[in-house]
Amino acid sequence: MIEAPSRFLNRDHSGIIEFINRGLDIAAIVIAAAIISQVDATLEMNRHDWIILVLVNALITMIFFQQSELYRSWRGRPYSDQFSRLLLAWSLASTATLAVWHLLEFQDVIDFTALISWLLLEIFLTVFQRVLLYLSIRIYRAQGRNRKLIVIYGAGALGQSILAQCRRSPESGYQVVAFLDDDPRLVDGNHDGVTVVGGLSMMTSVLRNQDADELWIALPLSATEKLPKILEIAETNRCSVRLFPDLLGLTLLNHSVSELLGFPIIDLNVDRMQGMNRWLKEIEDKVLGAMFFLVALPVVALIAVLIKLTSRGPVLFKQRRIGWDGKPFTIYKFRTMVNHHEPVGTLLQAQRNDARFTRVGRWLRRFSLDEVPQIYNVLQGRMSLVGPRPHAVEHDSIYQRQIEGYIRRNRVKPGITGWAQINDLRGEIETLDDMARRVKHDLYYIEHWSLWLDLRILLATFLKIFLSKKAW
Repeated sequence: MIEAPSRFLNRDHSGIIEFINRGLDIAAIVIAAAIISQVDATLEMNRHDWIILVLVNALITMIFFQQSELYRSWRGRPYSDQFSRLLLAWSLASTATLAVWHLLEFQDVIDFTALISWLLLEIFLTVFQRVLLYLSIRIYRAQGRNRKLIVIYGAGALGQSILAQCRRSPESGYQVVAFLDDDPRLVDGNHDGVTVVGGLSMMTSVLRNQDADELWIALPLSATEKLPKILEIAETNRCSVRLFPDLLGLTLLNHSVSELLGFPIIDLNVDRMQGMNRWLKEIEDKVLGAMFFLVALPVVALIAVLIKLTSRGPVLFKQRRIGWDGKPFTIYKFRTMVNHHEPVGTLLQAQRNDARFTRVGRWLRRFSLDEVPQIYNVLQGRMSLVGPRPHAVEHDSIYQRQIEGYIRRNRVKPGITGWAQINDLRGEIETLDDMARRVKHDLYYIEHWSLWLDLRILLATFLKIFLSKKAW
């Protein structure tokens, strides 16, 4: 008989991991400083001031890392988001350190070249140790350790989708042990090995017998009257509760709560990209778009030559898409398939190992290089660097009838990358739920837009080029 893992190992170790993370981050700063001290002999002669600068940098870095939520629990969340936050926080901390270095006139303590070398070595060591730590955690959890035992209240489509996602991501450490549902037709049913035990009356015994860590609620909005009782039972059993809003209610629950005339209100249809925000977004697209365009020119030329040498047909693939305010525009991509014709009004999606891919095209899609020509769409003003991905016209006509809130994506410019894409919601659309989840993320982006969020998404996109499970 295999011995069950210790209950201690099953509990959340976010506090321990946070403590380890802080220690390793400080260690990276100190080790980088020690290495630079060995290279630059002048630092030994100014040891006191050098130590002050190192301590100041450590303090500033810890503050920016804390504000960037780098010490939160990242279980079940995309690590690309963490590392994009890390790079931005380090950039701000380094800028602040440079300001202190200048204001304190420490140029005689450490010259500019050595200072920049120290800061670059610091971020290299920080990223390196975090990668090792989280790879170790993922492997540990994939082996069935450090688990969190989950009971899902709601055995419908949403609950089953959550179970499937947990099974696809064993490294997250979430293990669904039971379903609860008040629909008698679902009781005693089995979904991928997980049984629907019963409803509210069975909740106490299920939480205790399964020794559950968390209760995940996946109920429709019509069942919200049960929430107070559910929360009371969960609290009695010291079980954490998370609410997964039903996709049918996402247009309600995806918006912020504010106040008007002294009353709490929910903004159901408010676009944040108005007035000054719209100008900031335009400046971001034009400035960064021009920079990316200049950097990408040699790559564009090389790819164009490779496409012409290896297959017949045009270099660029052009397709009509729906953009801002529902206006159609022509999107540009590098051609990745052999020339073919499809019946009017139909569209066959690209699939993994699609026989239509060219040799160069398969490589371009793997690293998302086929999307590079869309920088021209950005400079045209038809697209943004970050925003909801534009879908084919045929898909728009289908999904806007089936998914509530889908049409709201057109209230902003479509993007080359977006919040959905860095959360691995890309590639072939296999089910309606796949598209609904993308829409949910797109609406979240529209509601929570900021320059900071855009920069995080751009940095995470570069990381996802190499780490995404959906890139092919």
